[in-house]
Amino acid sequence: MSLDFTITTGHLITIGSFFIGALWGLVKILAVQQERRLAEKFELFQRTMQGVSDDLRREADATRVLETSFLRFQAELPRDYVRRDDFVRAVATIETRIDNFALRMERALAQGKE
Repeated sequence: MSLDFTITTGHLITIGSFFIGALWGLVKILAVQQERRLAEKFELFQRTMQGVSDDLRREADATRVLETSFLRFQAELPRDYVRRDDFVRAVATIETRIDNFALRMERALAQGKE
């Protein structure tokens, strides 16, 4: 019983094609895994960018509300300032009248003692 291990060209071609097929399959598996990882990363990136976009939209809305409030404040400020100025003027007039009345009373009391 003798085993003959002669390798022919046909055997070499078959072994080579199996080897190339195995390498091709391994490369294909790695490419699919890489594609899957890239898809996951892009999905995560897209969700992150959507979150940033939502945050920016909320911030723009808040800024718009703040700007509207500030413009309303600017419109009301002169009116309130004028009211305060009028109040100060009215109080000053009343104080002047009270002071004048006090002076007249002092003079009247001083003339009554003489």
